[in-house]
Amino acid sequence: MGAGLAPGRPGGASRGPARRTAAQTGPGGAKKIVAWLGSATQQLRRLVPRVAADLQVRVSVGTLRRLARRAGYSWKRTRRSLKARRDAVLFGFFQQEVQALHALEAAGALRVVYVDECRFSRLAPVPYAWQVRGQAPVALPAERGGGGHTVLGLWQAKAPGQPLTSYVLPGALTADLFVAALDEYSQALSGPTVLVLDNASVHRAACVQARHGVWAARGLRLQFLPAYCPELNLIEILWHRCKHYWLTPDDYRTEQTLRDKLDYLMPRVGTEYTVTFS
Repeated sequence: MGAGLAPGRPGGASRGPARRTAAQTGPGGAKKIVAWLGSATQQLRRLVPRVAADLQVRVSVGTLRRLARRAGYSWKRTRRSLKARRDAVLFGFFQQEVQALHALEAAGALRVVYVDECRFSRLAPVPYAWQVRGQAPVALPAERGGGGHTVLGLWQAKAPGQPLTSYVLPGALTADLFVAALDEYSQALSGPTVLVLDNASVHRAACVQARHGVWAARGLRLQFLPAYCPELNLIEILWHRCKHYWLTPDDYRTEQTLRDKLDYLMPRVGTEYTVTFS
């Protein structure tokens, strides 16, 4: 055999690292690969040359995918977060405050209602969906500019039936419209009610603050959350369900079809459309 020729192959050409499963790298190799995955990895194929260079093993993307799943990883969307900008102490305090309010609600002492407004326009979100293989993806409109609808919602998320009071408005919500909605809502109250809401400018406007005393006399109190704590306002979950699950591509065809679906959907929250909390 000539010097420098690799045995077992014509011409002595080198195969490079042997192809093996991730398990064949040994516990140390598998742990290294998991460490390289980090908190989030978008392209596993970028790890293939690193594994070959550092561990002398050729692995496929499929092997790396199986290893990632065994290590507790899953393929899912990332998300934007305001967590780094909020006050952690205040967040913890209000988290306990909301839990205490729900304990009182369970005892029948009051109602806890989450309040927020959400914009629905023909600039539709792009969700995952089951689609026919081999056909072009379903096209969603990408309309920008005017139009659209704002829904002001008051949602008793943890109560039986999850009752929602909603106001579907053309254009944006103003402080005057917000006052008019709470005036109407407070007149129909049958007991003490706490509204949990964020610090949006329309919620803190002078005309809103001027009505606090009137609403308090009717049994309505506003509990403002600290800044950058959307997780504490459960109605954010409702809006996400509406946009990503309950509205379909057909609903975005025109302004009228979108409005018709909102008018159908909102009164049926808690019956036909529900959210399950763990």
